[in-house]
Amino acid sequence: MRPTEPLRDEHRELVEHIEHLALAAREMPRLSDEERDLLRDRMLEFLRGTLLPHAAVEEEILYPEWAALVGFPAAAEPMIHDHAAIVAYVQRLEAADAADADELQAALYGLHALIAVHFAKEEDIQMAAFDAAPEATERVLRRVAAVGGHAHAH
Repeated sequence: MRPTEPLRDEHRELVEHIEHLALAAREMPRLSDEERDLLRDRMLEFLRGTLLPHAAVEEEILYPEWAALVGFPAAAEPMIHDHAAIVAYVQRLEAADAADADELQAALYGLHALIAVHFAKEEDIQMAAFDAAPEATERVLRRVAAVGGHAHAH
């Protein structure tokens, strides 16, 4: 088992929910305004209640440890920029009029794409570095557990 398996497991769980963003986007044109509002609210509940707190834990714990691991203090800046772009799209989704299916779709598809690419970067670049440094991974997992994150539960 790779040292990062608990982090990867958490990503797999989140990806299942992230796929719902694209499914919701596809449904928007077929729904009434009321149904669009309900679906948007469900997506926002996941984004604000689960995904954005996950991103905050990454910024607090994972990214500084990764920057130290690779020896470059600004190494995580592109990942933090991704988080800011995701927040902007969450706000766009929240502000969209329920009657504007195109805008709802654009926000949902944008979120899906941003998050998918962001997770791929974490998996392909960061996790590989952490797998090569199990002691750093252990520190991350202990700190995530201490702040009530999910990665320790696996």
